[in-house]
Amino acid sequence: MLVSVLLSLSCVAALPQQDVASQVLATFDGGQIEAERFDRHLGADARHQQSGAEALVHILRLQIVSIEAANLGLVATDKEIDERIAIATEQIEAAGMSLENLLAGKELEMSDLRKLIGSSILHEQLVRHDLSLSIFAEVSSQQLEEWSNNKLNELLELSKQAPPGMALDAPPFRVSEQELGRVMRRTMSKEELQDRLEQMVLTVALPKWAADNKMVLSDDILNDEIEWRRKRVNENPAYGGATYEGLLEAKGMTVESVRQSDELRVAGYLRLLSEQVMPDSFFENLSEELTQRYDNEHGETRNVGWILLRADDEKESPLDLNFDEAKEELLALRDRIKTTEDFNDLAYDYSEDDRTRRRGGMLGWIHHYEKGVTTALAKAAFSMEGTGIYGPIKIVDENPFQPLSGMALILVKDILPRPSEEEFQDAIRRGTHRDLRQSFLEGITLKSVFKPSN
Repeated sequence: MLVSVLLSLSCVAALPQQDVASQVLATFDGGQIEAERFDRHLGADARHQQSGAEALVHILRLQIVSIEAANLGLVATDKEIDERIAIATEQIEAAGMSLENLLAGKELEMSDLRKLIGSSILHEQLVRHDLSLSIFAEVSSQQLEEWSNNKLNELLELSKQAPPGMALDAPPFRVSEQELGRVMRRTMSKEELQDRLEQMVLTVALPKWAADNKMVLSDDILNDEIEWRRKRVNENPAYGGATYEGLLEAKGMTVESVRQSDELRVAGYLRLLSEQVMPDSFFENLSEELTQRYDNEHGETRNVGWILLRADDEKESPLDLNFDEAKEELLALRDRIKTTEDFNDLAYDYSEDDRTRRRGGMLGWIHHYEKGVTTALAKAAFSMEGTGIYGPIKIVDENPFQPLSGMALILVKDILPRPSEEEFQDAIRRGTHRDLRQSFLEGITLKSVFKPSN
């Protein structure tokens, strides 16, 4: 159990930090981001992040043990801690590792480890006390977990009403957003931290860019962004018919909280930036190649589903199908399809594409080119003249990351023609946001400790 504590407890970040709050994490033209400021930024948005929920649980587990033990006058002696560390060291070395390397990997000092082990000992003492167990009785992981969860649930519910600047304010249990953010910073991956840092820098730098260029982020732009997100949720079968508002509610958010968020404002500023980079005149003299690319990515859309049977020219086992056998099976299935519901039911029962099978085979609304959709499938779906069920059609895609070989029935359920010119241009601009974000950050010479320069 001690080894698992050392290997898995990311709550070590809740211990007193060794880093200095004024440490500079990032610099960019006209500004910098210090650790303290970044921690507050992370903590303020933590209730809507999985990493934030986990960090709060870690902190509270330690607080609960510390406060409950103090109330009962329980202590973990130096002798008990030394004995546990000696056992842990022996187990770690037997596994071919070293205690020193494990501590270094988690940026811990031996004093931090002693506090962590001491908390573990107190935790066991508290469980024995509450369950009226002998001081010599073994305490199981399940008993420890149940004891903590019984204490945690009420506190986590109270955290939903925490005032600004606090993640929890229920004395004697108090956790500031900065403290929570500090824990998150110590437990998140560098990739996650870089993304969140970039987002924070954009909230600082983009308004200044807009002011310098005399551009105004209007409510209409923010409302358009929300409507676009609502439309995407409604069109995507992966959400199982859920609404945009329903998805937000599951995260403890509302449309109004999104409207007030820095994240939405960044999206709005990127919309303004895209209009500056791609004014209306940009679209007047597009090359034929670029026109075709944009049309494939943002033009006509089709609501598409499929039933896939994997097949190849040669079988690797008797259970495999060749193309002719797969075709015969799909023809038999097609004879059973009278309605779209029939197609969905048969896709659920027979399709061999795991991503869409549980959605009745539906991919949802796709363009001629759609990220994440097999190129051969999209090409086949757009080669059809109208709605209906087509196939069996041979679908082969030699993508080295997601190779595909099989036969498919394709449902073209609905078709939406190319949008109006204004909507078409807006869609193209929106498609550039990720690239614009990166080029903007490069333009302001962002340097971060989470992403060392080459």
